[in-house]
Amino acid sequence: MVSDICNAVSAIASITTAIIASMALYAWKREFIGKKKIELAAEIMRTVYDVQNMFIGVRLPMITKAELDETLEWIKTETAVHPGNADVYPERVNHSVPHQRLIKQQDIIEKLRSLQNQAYMYWGKEIIIAILKLTEYNFRIMQASKDLYYGKDTPKYKPLYDFIFCEMKDGQIVPDDKVNKEINDIVEEFRRNLEPLYMDKQSKWLPK
Repeated sequence: MVSDICNAVSAIASITTAIIASMALYAWKREFIGKKKIELAAEIMRTVYDVQNMFIGVRLPMITKAELDETLEWIKTETAVHPGNADVYPERVNHSVPHQRLIKQQDIIEKLRSLQNQAYMYWGKEIIIAILKLTEYNFRIMQASKDLYYGKDTPKYKPLYDFIFCEMKDGQIVPDDKVNKEINDIVEEFRRNLEPLYMDKQSKWLPK
């Protein structure tokens, strides 16, 4: 009788220990996955802001002589490498500057693309669509810059120019610049979905 009771208590204790261990492992997994998700959300958001700032800088119409000279040399190199597919138009070099600026900053675009697979694990195809929408401006600005350089007299000159260069007034980018607004809308979509994961909503910054 006593032996049976001891055996029963031992069995219950073993089951309880297994349950507690299982619950502890589950809690640890949730905490670990949650931490990884928060870290990834913050990293994606930082990279998205970097991409947004890159596009703003790329589209600034202020161009230095050094940039013009560097872009002209790049065009000449392309002409030498691809004869017949590229020509040199010195009077249009400024139109190729956004293209050249982007080429020099492709590591920022690649950083965001490198996060796609991890992002998909947590947020599915919706975040992939958002990443593609944002990075698409990389190709579109390059293509518009190229089209404008090779077809100055095209009827699409003004729309292409407005796409590769933002509108300025009194040294400031106008708030209603169409391309910047479109890009900012995509960034806001990221912010609405990712920011709550890593930002303390209870924080209250005192006004200056």
